[in-house]
Amino acid sequence: MSESSWEGASGTKWARNQARTDAQLGPLSDGALRMLELREGDRVLDVGCGTGQTLIQLRELVGQTGRVIGVDISPPMLEGARARIREKGYDNVELLLGDASIERLSAPVDAIFSRFGVMFFDDPVAAFRNLLGALRPSGLLSFVCWQPLERNAWALEPMQAVREVAPEAPLPVLLREGEPGPFRFGDDLYVKEVLTSAGFSDVQIDPERKEMVLGGAKTLEEAVEFALEIGPAARMVAEVDPVLIPAVRQNLERVFAQRLTERGVIYEAATYVVTARAPSASR
Repeated sequence: MSESSWEGASGTKWARNQARTDAQLGPLSDGALRMLELREGDRVLDVGCGTGQTLIQLRELVGQTGRVIGVDISPPMLEGARARIREKGYDNVELLLGDASIERLSAPVDAIFSRFGVMFFDDPVAAFRNLLGALRPSGLLSFVCWQPLERNAWALEPMQAVREVAPEAPLPVLLREGEPGPFRFGDDLYVKEVLTSAGFSDVQIDPERKEMVLGGAKTLEEAVEFALEIGPAARMVAEVDPVLIPAVRQNLERVFAQRLTERGVIYEAATYVVTARAPSASR
């Protein structure tokens, strides 16, 4: 998986902002979770489990007799997940530090889930082929990913705000065409091609649009701080002359003021809920 910074600075920031990212992203995975149709006793793999919010949701669905396996490449985020699992007292949640594109599991799972965790593979076809090997015959894959950047103003507007202050700021590698990154699966035809080439069948891609509270922010200040820490704009800011940061803050505040409501800074999130099946044993 690309972007080793998940193992260091980026992972630490995400772990530190656990509550904020959960508030922002949590509601966006409901559709993908429902599509799994998990039952008591099922085994499920969570790819890119992060700090553990989805692990807890999956554990509630499979119950005490099921098993949840979470894999993530980031030690700081996985440590956050481990703490949450300990707090819950769950003894049937297993955490693996590793790259899901190559990690081998000892036993098949009934389902595979991911919340924004599968867009960063260097070789998506090989990665999904590896995941397919962990899935029982006819098992279900379900994940949520972003639609194209231009349909997600929550990312685009802060980036534009930074660019207005620092027009020479380079486009982050994670946002460059063809590179692993958050919007790599914005082309639904590409997603279908990847999954089909990896050996999955019955690929279904459903677009969704939902309101999203940016970083769970209730104030402009909280929204600005979050945007400077997490997300595409934060990646750009990392390359900006520190002298310009106050102006970037002011610009972000101006942009977010137009989105501020009593519930927080509200954007519409455009995502895909993607499902696919492993071949049946008879094939």
